[in-house]
Amino acid sequence: MSQLAFQPAYEAEKALQPAKVCVTGVTGFVAGSVVARLLELGHTVHGTCRDPSRTDTVAHLQSLPGAAERLKLFKADLLAEGSFDEPIKGCDFVIHTASPYIINVAQSQVRAKLLEPAVKGTEQVLSAASKSPSVKRVVLTSSCAAIYGNPHEFGKDHVYTEADWNATSTDKVLTYSYSKKLAEERAWEMAKAQSQWKLVVINPAVILGPPLSKRTDSESVSIINQILTGQMYPAAPHMGFGTVDVRDVAAAHTLAMSHPKAEGRYITVAKSLWVADFARAVKAGFPNSRLRPPVATIPKWLLWLIGPMAGMSRDIVTHSVGMCPQFNNSKIQAELGFKFHSPEAAIKDQVDAMLALGIAKPF
Repeated sequence: MSQLAFQPAYEAEKALQPAKVCVTGVTGFVAGSVVARLLELGHTVHGTCRDPSRTDTVAHLQSLPGAAERLKLFKADLLAEGSFDEPIKGCDFVIHTASPYIINVAQSQVRAKLLEPAVKGTEQVLSAASKSPSVKRVVLTSSCAAIYGNPHEFGKDHVYTEADWNATSTDKVLTYSYSKKLAEERAWEMAKAQSQWKLVVINPAVILGPPLSKRTDSESVSIINQILTGQMYPAAPHMGFGTVDVRDVAAAHTLAMSHPKAEGRYITVAKSLWVADFARAVKAGFPNSRLRPPVATIPKWLLWLIGPMAGMSRDIVTHSVGMCPQFNNSKIQAELGFKFHSPEAAIKDQVDAMLALGIAKPF
């Protein structure tokens, strides 16, 4: 299924003349769908990644319709001074998706491996945008992690909006979320210090839906694989997340790039689900499978004890278990006319794609 067949082009996207767009971090889960949509809309894409010569990480992009004529890959590194200057030069728009994704990092390495790459990478990209007079808009992939840390940090019944900022995360607690907050704050500082380009920010939560490549380091691929391999039976962690289809996230980026009135932050979350709901959605999509959804939840005290051995740090257990954040997603719908699709359907499509790519085994 093409990007536009799933999420048809909006009027603002159709009205935009073919442009040159730099997309950073093109080998990532979100960026692949962004590139696919841009190419299908007729744009030329300058994609950055750490090593364009690695066919195992870029072949899926090069095989996209329109890629042979309108996709050019560039080598760039978040910490390498000036490495984004060449790919951004002459571009009309920049979509900055590249950011380090490391959930479990040793405390001694947090600043070097997580915080500095996230912030300095943002500085590098936005500085390069300012060096190219052609750039008129930058769309930043941030996260709901910049909006909240602990789902109950503003009260149990709080519904998050674009006005909220993460009040829990620090360089010692929920450090990945802290990196997203710092990077977005720095982007807004830099945007307000100049008048050449406009910044628009997309804030998704857990992103579901079909991957385009065999990379398995996305959060949702990991969660779904745990379900498919029976790790969620008989009990699952009682944790909730905002969820959204990756194809909707791609459309949110390209619409934010195209729409003349797009501004500020946009919460890009269709609905919130508990982890057990993910498993139930897989079972509903594959009713004849042997998969057994969880029938209980793992006690918080037990997760706190065994979590680190299973890759779940204790700060995540403390600030996530037993809680599910709620979001107000009306801004993107009201201002841009955006339409969300079902996360449960995205899970079905994701499993189909994972099976086809060989990153999940039949279950």
